[in-house]
Amino acid sequence: MDLILQGGVIVKNKITISFILLICLFFAGCSDDYQESFTFTGTVEEILIEEMLVIKEYGGVEEGRKDGNVYEIPVDDVEKYNIGQKLEITVFSNTSDDSWDLYNMKFDIKTVES
Repeated sequence: MDLILQGGVIVKNKITISFILLICLFFAGCSDDYQESFTFTGTVEEILIEEMLVIKEYGGVEEGRKDGNVYEIPVDDVEKYNIGQKLEITVFSNTSDDSWDLYNMKFDIKTVES
C-alpha cells in the first residue's frame, strides 16, 4: 500500500513539473523580445500629420547631412519636436529580418544638445 501511494505521489509531481515547464515555454514564446538593432543620429527634416517624423541620418562633420539615409519614425506627440532638431534614435526590433518594418520595431528617441 505504501509503494502504490509513493508511486502516485511521484507521478503527480512529474505531472505538476511538466505542467509548469509547459507554462514557462508558452510565456517565453509569447514574449515580445525586442533586441537593440542599431543607433543613429539624425535631424528632423519633416513632421507628418500621421504622428510621424522624417529623420535624415547625420553622418558626422565630414559627411554632413548630404548623404544620410532617410527614415520615417512614429512618435506619440509630434509637437515635442521641431524641424532641424538633432536626435539620437535607438531602434529595437523583435525580428531578425533586415527590413524597415514599423510593426516589429520600437524606438527610443533622445534629444542631442548641439
